Amino acid sequence: MKARRDRGAAAVEFALVFPLLLIMLFAIIDFGWVLNQQMSVTAAAREGARYYAIHNTEPGAQAAAEARAADLVSGTVTFTYPSTCSPTVEDDELTMVVHTPLTDLTGWLGTVSGGATLIGTGSMRCGG
Repeated sequence: MKARRDRGAAAVEFALVFPLLLIMLFAIIDFGWVLNQQMSVTAAAREGARYYAIHNTEPGAQAAAEARAADLVSGTVTFTYPSTCSPTVEDDELTMVVHTPLTDLTGWLGTVSGGATLIGTGSMRCGG
Protein backbone atom coordinates (compact mmCIF):
# COMPACT_ATOMS: atom_id res chain seq x y z
CA MET A 1 0.00 0.00 0.00
CA LYS A 2 1.30 3.48 -0.88
CA ALA A 3 1.91 6.03 1.77
CA ARG A 4 -0.30 9.11 1.70
CA ARG A 5 2.61 11.45 1.13
CA ASP A 6 3.29 9.90 -2.34
CA ARG A 7 -0.07 11.07 -3.68
CA GLY A 8 0.35 13.61 -6.45
CA ALA A 9 4.03 12.90 -7.04
CA ALA A 10 3.38 11.96 -10.68
CA ALA A 11 1.51 15.23 -11.27
CA VAL A 12 4.39 17.25 -9.84
CA GLU A 13 6.94 15.35 -11.94
CA PHE A 14 4.82 15.89 -15.04
CA ALA A 15 4.55 19.61 -14.29
CA LEU A 16 8.33 19.82 -14.03
CA VAL A 17 9.11 17.80 -17.17
CA PHE A 18 6.33 18.99 -19.52
CA PRO A 19 7.76 22.50 -20.21
CA LEU A 20 11.12 20.97 -21.11
CA LEU A 21 9.45 18.54 -23.47
CA LEU A 22 7.53 21.39 -25.12
CA ILE A 23 10.72 23.41 -25.59
CA MET A 24 12.43 20.41 -27.16
CA LEU A 25 9.45 19.78 -29.45
CA PHE A 26 9.34 23.38 -30.68
CA ALA A 27 13.12 23.41 -31.13
CA ILE A 28 12.91 20.31 -33.34
CA ILE A 29 10.07 21.82 -35.38
CA ASP A 30 11.95 25.12 -35.76
CA PHE A 31 15.16 23.34 -36.79
CA GLY A 32 13.24 21.41 -39.45
CA TRP A 33 11.65 24.62 -40.72
CA VAL A 34 15.02 26.39 -41.01
CA LEU A 35 16.59 23.35 -42.68
CA ASN A 36 13.76 23.36 -45.24
CA GLN A 37 14.35 27.07 -45.90
CA GLN A 38 18.07 26.47 -46.36
CA MET A 39 17.39 23.73 -48.90
CA SER A 40 14.98 26.07 -50.73
CA VAL A 41 17.59 28.84 -50.88
CA THR A 42 20.19 26.42 -52.24
CA ALA A 43 17.71 25.10 -54.82
CA ALA A 44 16.88 28.67 -55.84
CA ALA A 45 20.56 29.49 -56.35
CA ARG A 46 21.04 26.32 -58.36
CA GLU A 47 18.00 27.03 -60.54
CA GLY A 48 19.01 30.65 -61.13
CA ALA A 49 22.58 29.67 -61.99
CA ARG A 50 21.37 26.96 -64.35
CA TYR A 51 19.04 29.32 -66.20
CA TYR A 52 21.58 32.13 -66.42
CA ALA A 53 24.40 29.81 -67.56
CA ILE A 54 22.27 28.40 -70.38
CA HIS A 55 20.73 31.71 -71.50
CA ASN A 56 23.64 34.06 -70.72
CA THR A 57 23.86 35.43 -74.27
CA GLU A 58 20.20 36.46 -74.38
CA PRO A 59 19.21 39.99 -73.34
CA GLY A 60 17.56 40.07 -69.92
CA ALA A 61 18.84 36.62 -68.95
CA GLN A 62 20.18 37.81 -65.60
CA ALA A 63 16.86 39.38 -64.59
CA ALA A 64 14.97 36.28 -65.72
CA ALA A 65 17.32 34.02 -63.75
CA GLU A 66 16.91 36.15 -60.63
CA ALA A 67 13.12 36.10 -61.04
CA ARG A 68 13.13 32.30 -61.31
CA ALA A 69 15.28 32.01 -58.20
CA ALA A 70 13.19 34.54 -56.24
CA ASP A 71 10.03 32.53 -56.98
CA LEU A 72 11.45 29.62 -54.98
CA VAL A 73 12.29 31.66 -51.86
CA SER A 74 10.09 33.71 -49.57
CA GLY A 75 11.20 37.09 -48.29
CA THR A 76 13.65 39.65 -49.61
CA VAL A 77 16.30 38.10 -51.83
CA THR A 78 19.65 39.55 -52.90
CA PHE A 79 21.96 38.06 -55.51
CA THR A 80 25.71 38.16 -55.94
CA TYR A 81 27.85 36.69 -58.69
CA PRO A 82 31.38 35.65 -57.64
CA SER A 83 31.95 34.44 -61.20
CA THR A 84 30.12 35.00 -64.49
CA CYS A 85 30.29 33.60 -67.99
CA SER A 86 33.04 35.00 -70.15
CA PRO A 87 32.84 34.56 -73.93
CA THR A 88 36.62 34.25 -74.18
CA VAL A 89 37.13 31.53 -71.54
CA GLU A 90 36.30 27.97 -72.49
CA ASP A 91 34.59 25.87 -69.78
CA ASP A 92 33.89 28.98 -67.72
CA GLU A 93 31.61 28.57 -64.70
CA LEU A 94 28.87 30.86 -63.44
CA THR A 95 28.20 31.05 -59.71
CA MET A 96 25.09 32.61 -58.18
CA VAL A 97 24.80 33.28 -54.45
CA VAL A 98 21.36 33.92 -52.95
CA HIS A 99 20.98 35.72 -49.60
CA THR A 100 17.67 35.84 -47.73
CA PRO A 101 16.83 36.63 -44.10
CA LEU A 102 16.09 33.76 -41.75
CA THR A 103 12.46 33.44 -40.73
CA ASP A 104 11.65 30.96 -38.01
CA LEU A 105 8.34 29.77 -36.64
CA THR A 106 8.84 30.44 -32.94
CA GLY A 107 10.84 33.66 -33.10
CA TRP A 108 13.53 32.24 -30.82
CA LEU A 109 16.19 31.92 -33.50
CA GLY A 110 15.73 35.49 -34.68
CA THR A 111 16.36 36.84 -31.21
CA VAL A 112 19.27 34.49 -30.57
CA SER A 113 21.01 35.01 -33.91
CA GLY A 114 20.24 38.71 -34.25
CA GLY A 115 18.68 38.42 -37.69
CA ALA A 116 20.66 35.70 -39.43
CA THR A 117 20.86 35.34 -43.20
CA LEU A 118 20.51 32.12 -45.14
CA ILE A 119 22.97 31.77 -48.02
CA GLY A 120 22.66 29.37 -50.94
CA THR A 121 25.21 28.89 -53.70
CA GLY A 122 24.68 27.40 -57.14
CA SER A 123 27.26 26.85 -59.87
CA MET A 124 26.86 25.79 -63.47
CA ARG A 125 29.20 25.48 -66.41
CA CYS A 126 28.43 28.16 -68.97
CA GLY A 127 26.42 26.92 -71.90
CA GLY A 128 24.81 24.15 -69.88
